[in-house]
Amino acid sequence: MNPTSLLVAVTAIGALAFLARTAVLFGREPGGVDAWYYLAYARAIRKAPGLRVRLPQYLLQDQEQSYAPLFPSLLALLPEKILARSFWAISPGIDCLTLILLFLLALKLTAEPTVALVATLAYAVSPTLISETRALSPRSFGVFVHALSLILLLRAVIGAPHWTWTASAIAAGALVFLSSATAMASYVFVAASLSLVFAEPRYLVLALLSMAAAWVVSLGHLGRVFVNYAHAVRFWIGQRKLFGSHPILDSPVYGGPRVRSTTRPWDLGFLGQGLAQQMLRLLGENPFLLVLPIARGVSGPWFSSLFVWAASLSAFGVIATVVWPLRAFGPGRNYMKSAIFPTAYVLAAAIGTPRGLLNPTGLATLAALGASIVSVIFFVVYMRGKKNELTAHVPAGLRALTARLASLPEGGVVCLPGGYSDYVTYRSGRSVLWGGHSGSLDKFALVSPVWRERVEVSARRLGVRYLIVERAFIDPSVLALDSGCSLLEPQEGFDLFDLQASPSAP
Repeated sequence: MNPTSLLVAVTAIGALAFLARTAVLFGREPGGVDAWYYLAYARAIRKAPGLRVRLPQYLLQDQEQSYAPLFPSLLALLPEKILARSFWAISPGIDCLTLILLFLLALKLTAEPTVALVATLAYAVSPTLISETRALSPRSFGVFVHALSLILLLRAVIGAPHWTWTASAIAAGALVFLSSATAMASYVFVAASLSLVFAEPRYLVLALLSMAAAWVVSLGHLGRVFVNYAHAVRFWIGQRKLFGSHPILDSPVYGGPRVRSTTRPWDLGFLGQGLAQQMLRLLGENPFLLVLPIARGVSGPWFSSLFVWAASLSAFGVIATVVWPLRAFGPGRNYMKSAIFPTAYVLAAAIGTPRGLLNPTGLATLAALGASIVSVIFFVVYMRGKKNELTAHVPAGLRALTARLASLPEGGVVCLPGGYSDYVTYRSGRSVLWGGHSGSLDKFALVSPVWRERVEVSARRLGVRYLIVERAFIDPSVLALDSGCSLLEPQEGFDLFDLQASPSAP
């Protein structure tokens, strides 16, 4: 294949990857889980640059943020008008950068265009990546930094060592610790696995040096990040039996909890799904995982190392799904996002040439590609047809009622479901009865996993005046709001209530 044809092919695959990751947004206002939180975080950094960022509009969390600071700090470098208009393209764009990195690595290591293109195509249509990048979050950035840091880590150990590779590996690893929890856990696990499998302690030693470098560079902020993770783990363990509950229908204040369809203890903490459903989703979003064990026929330290990288993270994803304490760090499938990079390379390298597509690994990879495409189509159709608790785009009714707040007297807002709170506070500038992003989660337990107090009572006590309810999430009649509350405006599946907060409330 000549260079021009190769460039056209990889450009087409990159375009396919970007379109697949943004298809759920076509013709709609982009949204995304946590997107508005990171936009608010970036806005706060612009106003007061530094690591000690305050978001006082969230009433149920610590005002000072203790999140991994690298991603929101990079967002803050963009002008707010551009960021607010184009934020939806950032995560897909970063994922496409990772795709280019994979292409260049595969081409460098094998000098075989077929290997590079097959690896790139596998990455482009990976369902687990496509399901994530509709949202502005640090996970895609974490996957990119994770991949780059491990490539440099391998290069620092494989072959003739040189201080420049060692220094680069430590610096890149430090970025991982400051990017996201999932990327950090994946990086340390892979480094430990490489040290164990190859009896080479330098992998783990360099990873630990990276952690020390991150601590120094962040002026100790990494310590607050670790404490933040500890708060999340403590909250998850303490509330595990309630995860998957409906915040209102399962609240004892409103007559709950409802009778569960299962009482098996190993199902608890699966966000309403059991082990079987989670394993099915893990495999359904990662069909290449099933092909990895048969990838053979290639020798060399790089192939062996990338195989260990892919296999260790795949195993970590399964372990984190089955072993319940590990679910505190998120679903096990989150770790698979970092495993796709080495998995795609390993499968492509095992195929080798176009003729290799007819060997067992090649045929299995083609089947996995087909399964991935089917899975992606199902995901896009499902997300575009979803009618409530929308995470990919902003519902028209929510947008209209948020704009309506500008004409109303001062007062904070309660959102049901709570996930809409990030959008409302970012667009309206009003405080919200929400939290969970940073610091201690003791106050957040008021509303999650279930409400511990009547909505209007909590709102008035905390100086919150308005309530936005998505009717598909909960019928307002179930709330049985008291006589001090009044309906201000219904709007396309949403209702806006005035809870008559005290005039003296902020």
